[in-house]
Amino acid sequence: MKETVNTSFSHLELEVSSLSKAERPMAYAVNYNGLGQYAQLFQGTRYGVMFEDDGATGYLYATNDKFDQIFDSLHLYNAGGRTYPKKGDQIFIVWNPELQKAGIYYDNQFQAVIDFRNKQSCCRTGFPTKGPGLWSATHLWDETMTKGLEQ
Repeated sequence: MKETVNTSFSHLELEVSSLSKAERPMAYAVNYNGLGQYAQLFQGTRYGVMFEDDGATGYLYATNDKFDQIFDSLHLYNAGGRTYPKKGDQIFIVWNPELQKAGIYYDNQFQAVIDFRNKQSCCRTGFPTKGPGLWSATHLWDETMTKGLEQ
């Protein structure tokens, strides 16, 4: 049996009959309103993510549960670029508690994925390259990292 996570999120259908509740990814809808920070805390963990649009760029940050420590940062877009969201667009933060993975989904695909357990991240822009304090040696896109976020 396939079950859609959310009607606005119909591209991600989950095979729920074979997944325990702990294994099922959860999608949190974010109504994009332009400039600002959009935070999502993952209850019962030490983790969260922050999606930020400063008017010039969009980034997704892997953070702690207080949003005061950044583990990794992932570039999503430049203003006016092909993947730049428009006001009113729905963006989804997807979390798999079992795998401790998060992703940001819009424009009909995942744009970035964070694996908290293995301290790895990737994004479609592949930027930034390794920097001080960042987990990943590279942020080059790896489609296999979406496993567990969409089935």
